[in-house]
Amino acid sequence: MNETTGSSEPPIVRHIKFYLFISIELPSVSISIYIFYKFYHSYEIRSRINNHSILALLVVSFIALTTELPITLQYLSSGHVKPEDERFCLFWIWYNYSLKAIDLFLMAWTSIERHILIFHSYLVLTSIGKLKWHYIPLVISFVYVPLFYFLCVTIYPCENNFDYSSHLCRSICFHKITWLSTFDWITNILLPSLIIEFGSITLLIRILIQFKKMKRTIKWRATRKMTLQLISISSLYSIFWISFTLISIIRLFLFRNFSIK
Repeated sequence: MNETTGSSEPPIVRHIKFYLFISIELPSVSISIYIFYKFYHSYEIRSRINNHSILALLVVSFIALTTELPITLQYLSSGHVKPEDERFCLFWIWYNYSLKAIDLFLMAWTSIERHILIFHSYLVLTSIGKLKWHYIPLVISFVYVPLFYFLCVTIYPCENNFDYSSHLCRSICFHKITWLSTFDWITNILLPSLIIEFGSITLLIRILIQFKKMKRTIKWRATRKMTLQLISISSLYSIFWISFTLISIIRLFLFRNFSIK
């Protein structure tokens, strides 16, 4: 997951990003706290299985907003990574990559889970079914991603050459290992991004096909709510991740320096 910013980035660009992120952070944190409050005080909302993956997404996003984003803001403000320490760079890269990939994995699973909850709800009627088709995929997202990047960032034997004037200290050495960086890109970026798109589009198509049968029923109203929830969230993910994936494809197979600046 290579998305570093070069040290040649003009200060004006960094400052624009800084004020943009600052303007977004406070409203985002406030809204997240309000949603957590509603979850905490409403057993009905908390107990609905279709809300669990959304809550997991909110938790990861809130953690990123309140812990990782301040590090990025500090860099955007000064133009330098502080502290200028290799161990801090390793932690920041691992933390940044892990949060983004967990978020992407959770959204990909949410896109799949909506199909299960709407069209194959019998799979989650039993405790074993809920464990297999609901809880285990969520746990995998939270365990696999941090472990993978911990091994790649801190354990894999290669030499880092950090630049403290660049976002995320410029790069991590495992990106130079072709097979490993390709595996990372395909498994942790491309596949989840495609699953989000494919899952959302096919769900919408399936819902439209079943529309007449489910119209004006309680099941239809619940289905419509879950579908709109998924489409609205996946659209936001698509704006960033699909464009990022296309740029990655161009850089991987055509022009390595495409869109670096």
